[in-house]
Amino acid sequence: MPDAGVAMKNLKRRAAAARGLFWGAALALAAGGLVQAPEKSLVVLFTHDLHSSFLPRGTITDEGRTAERGGWAKIASLIGEERTSSAGRTLVVDGGDFSMGTLFHALFVREASELRLLGRMGYDVATLGNHEFDFRMTGLAGALRAAKARGGGLPELIASNIVLGSGVEAEDARSFQDYPVRDFLVLERGGLRIGLFGLLGRGAADDSPFMSPAVIADPIAQARRVVEILKQREHVDLVIALSHSGTSTDLARSEDTQLAEAVPGIDVIISGHSHTVLARPIVRGGALIVSSGSQGEFLGRLELLWTKSGGARLVSYALRPITPDIPDDPQVQAAILEFKGDVEREYLQPLGFSFDQVLAANSMAMATPDEMESRDAETGLGDLITDSFRHAVLKAEGPAYDPIAVVAEPSGSIRDTILPGPVTVEAAFRVLSLGWDETQTPGYALIAPYITGREVRRLLEVDASIGPRKSGAYIQFSGVRFRSNPHRLIFERVRDVSILQPDGTYAPLEPDRLYRICINYYTGMMVDYISRASHGILKVQAKDRNGRILADIREAMVDGDRSRPGIQPLKEWVALADELKSFPDADGDGVPDIPRRYAAPEGRYASVPSWSPISLLAGAGLLTFGLLAVVVLIVALAVVLIRRGVRRRRRKNLV
Repeated sequence: MPDAGVAMKNLKRRAAAARGLFWGAALALAAGGLVQAPEKSLVVLFTHDLHSSFLPRGTITDEGRTAERGGWAKIASLIGEERTSSAGRTLVVDGGDFSMGTLFHALFVREASELRLLGRMGYDVATLGNHEFDFRMTGLAGALRAAKARGGGLPELIASNIVLGSGVEAEDARSFQDYPVRDFLVLERGGLRIGLFGLLGRGAADDSPFMSPAVIADPIAQARRVVEILKQREHVDLVIALSHSGTSTDLARSEDTQLAEAVPGIDVIISGHSHTVLARPIVRGGALIVSSGSQGEFLGRLELLWTKSGGARLVSYALRPITPDIPDDPQVQAAILEFKGDVEREYLQPLGFSFDQVLAANSMAMATPDEMESRDAETGLGDLITDSFRHAVLKAEGPAYDPIAVVAEPSGSIRDTILPGPVTVEAAFRVLSLGWDETQTPGYALIAPYITGREVRRLLEVDASIGPRKSGAYIQFSGVRFRSNPHRLIFERVRDVSILQPDGTYAPLEPDRLYRICINYYTGMMVDYISRASHGILKVQAKDRNGRILADIREAMVDGDRSRPGIQPLKEWVALADELKSFPDADGDGVPDIPRRYAAPEGRYASVPSWSPISLLAGAGLLTFGLLAVVVLIVALAVVLIRRGVRRRRRKNLV
């Protein structure tokens, strides 16, 4: 019988040889591509442009029906379900503009209500949009301090191209550091290292005149910088950009498409700012660009599979409509109702309003913001809004009223429509919800400076010439009649301008006369942008009634209550609310009714395309006739050169 020790040694040698053969075969199979590398899964839930829409809101569906959509408590419920079903592999992000859009943002600076709710809802990371800067640097910094002081879970904040320059107050800069607002972030989910960074686009920055003294650095350059850090130093598996830049069918303005093509290494771009609803991802430069609309109408869901050899692969993509059948998360809903009580008690009651107070009844369909931003056209809603400003200034100034000649409201400042049915204070506020001022209250104030007739025409040209090139730049008017021709030379498209007179008639525009106009404070602050965009051609300078140029546009602010010391800003949303409740009760039910005259445009202005020589040249200025002279000169020169050439040929033929 063999020695037992020798037998054991032989057995161990055979086992070792077998293990060697097994691993050698496994390595050979893997090298030959027959063994798949392990896959890792990630679910990304995303929103952007939530705009403080805590509660569900009425909206118009693509089929033209009225429906209720949104609600942060419902979004929170879906996030909770996903975290349960996809345990350990769920990432929840927001692409900016989570504030500014409903009465709830009255609490942003003091209570940081949006940031605190995002934390309760389960958001991991968010970036800053342009509307977070509507509260000015001091207001945004105050919200960061309030969020930190209140405690509880908060989302991480990332902003990779926002630069706090030397003009930023030390306390405000410290608030950004203490929150902290990071350059980038690395998280682990489902065994993956995920690098995230945040961008504010050029167009978004142009829309934020109150961002100063902070500035943005070039988004493309900063994206390249951060992606290199994430890839080379942090060794992440995936890179996700929270980009508040937007997409557009016009590729020259589609910043996130440009970002994907210019910066290799980005796997996913959450695209905010343009409020785009993408039914399927845009694939550019190796990146998936996704977008879920605005106001929390959809929760985006993106599922990816990742392998070391193949990188990220799309498994599924969906936008989940936030509909009434989705249950509310009870804790988030309780917090929302508490914030609602704070808004009513601290902001609305001193103004004589309540949150759910019915101001008027509406029996007609009115234009939506999307319709007003997409075409140059007068709307009944625009007529109602601009008329309300004129009447509000008259009421506020009383016997001291100096007539308003022209009222102008950019479509980008009109944030919601008025749906058929009862119109509440909360709904009226949503129509004109933007703005924040030194009184620490929401809403843009109305200003009423004077400008010359020439500058009135330039203001009209913003609608006709800038509007087609910049989202939100089309304008709704009161007190003016004109026509424009989009086939005319840019900056000279407006013609046949007449101005409303105090007696209700219209008279031709006088170039040298001073006219009093009414606009919101934001529009006044955008004058510099308009001048830059038109290369100084559409320059407008606000003046007082004597023609003196105002050093500060706030000198023209309308005083909403002359019985109190100082200037009490007259907010545009309050002007609209007062107008609604002033209408007569047409059907005798005790509720004012919006007049039927606002069911359709009144005919104040229109874009009338025409190639008629008269339409193209009538009333044209130096630009048109200068270009025409150049064309004539070129044609004449061409004729001369052709004739000379013909003569030379003839001489040669004679020789």
